[in-house]
Amino acid sequence: MRHTVTGSFHDGGSGCAHFERIAPIRDDELELVVRELQHRMRNILSIVLCFVNNTDANTTADFREALSARIATLSDAYRMIESAGEQRVSLAAMLERTLKPHAMFHRGRILLAGPDLTLEPHIALALHVIIHELVTNASKYGALTSTAGAVEVIWESPPYLGGQGLAIQWRERGGPIVTKPVRKGFGTQLIARALPGAQVDLDFAPDGLVCRLLIDLGQALTAQGPVS
Repeated sequence: MRHTVTGSFHDGGSGCAHFERIAPIRDDELELVVRELQHRMRNILSIVLCFVNNTDANTTADFREALSARIATLSDAYRMIESAGEQRVSLAAMLERTLKPHAMFHRGRILLAGPDLTLEPHIALALHVIIHELVTNASKYGALTSTAGAVEVIWESPPYLGGQGLAIQWRERGGPIVTKPVRKGFGTQLIARALPGAQVDLDFAPDGLVCRLLIDLGQALTAQGPVS
């Protein structure tokens, strides 16, 4: 692999000659870029495949609309990651961006609380998709369908994971009575594919859904989600 470096020099007279020199890119730098690209592509394809396999609809048109909406959400998340460049992504900023469209219609009913943490881009991407799915379900079927309903999103870095862990709790209150679904839901499968190795607890409590995520960030940095 190579790239071009341009410059100029004086030829001893009054003129100035221009040159192009081919400078090699170090193999280890190229390998790092390729690995990162492969890792992000595997994550994205795993999520898209989960969308395709778990989007329910009565008609082809409904399926296309629902699938397109979910892929658009993924695209928005990726734009957020791209804008961060090589920097880590603020968890609070990511949550605010994900929840803002719903918070505009449910003012004061979506509450966020937690320390100032930053995430690797692919983890922020997966969490954006997961939180978007949870808030969409809350708006269609859960706490946000009721004027008395509310959602709390609380996160912390558990001390026992030595600063390498993230615990997030999504809790709904004040909505319709919750009943446990008969079959394994889309959300559980999405989380499993988006964040391999994460511990997931979905509690379908009668007074509101509670979703708890425990992510070992050290493990998540190297985990590769399967594409099947």
